[in-house]
Amino acid sequence: MIRARIHNGQVEVQGSIPDSWEGQTVKIVPLTPDDEIPDLEVRLAALHALGPMEFDEDERAQISADLKALDELSKEAMRQIHPS
Repeated sequence: MIRARIHNGQVEVQGSIPDSWEGQTVKIVPLTPDDEIPDLEVRLAALHALGPMEFDEDERAQISADLKALDELSKEAMRQIHPS
């Protein structure tokens, strides 16, 4: 199996394509949650090994303000869909 990514309407192949595939028509289907990602467990273990995320007070304040702004945007979008 060859993995590829669609980017700006183009197929970007990740890895090499076997010579025997030259000239063949291929079918591209999206990955699903049931598809295995072999190195996922390794990636998750490396991520967990980094430990918990820590923020300083300025970062916490910015995150809080950003979340509040996103909340207001969401509420406004819902009001436009379902006016009271």
